[in-house]
Amino acid sequence: MKKILIVDDQPQISKILNDILVKSGYKTEVAFNGEQGYLKALEVRPDLIIMDIMMPVLSGFDSTKKIKANSEISHIPIIFLSAKGQDSDKEDAAKLGVNYFITKPFSTKNVIEIIQKILS
Repeated sequence: MKKILIVDDQPQISKILNDILVKSGYKTEVAFNGEQGYLKALEVRPDLIIMDIMMPVLSGFDSTKKIKANSEISHIPIIFLSAKGQDSDKEDAAKLGVNYFITKPFSTKNVIEIIQKILS
């Protein structure tokens, strides 16, 4: 069973994602800020990370930088899921090696399709 780490400081978003991912057959872990997300990625070694950008303690950009700089977990695909959807944000995400950028509000069907494409 594939493991997906959800990193988002909004509990309602984390719950929605968690529910749809579990129903789709994935095992999930949740972190509520970028620092927790980085530490949880090291601990559980997920197959995919869904990361918000604007979070306390460590932003999604900074957390992704730490993940990509660590050779033990740098291979893990990352999807940004954020309300920040400007072209500059998408360009910065691409430079960091983010695999996909989804803007909020999002379609749960679209999220599942993207995850399936990345993990197939």
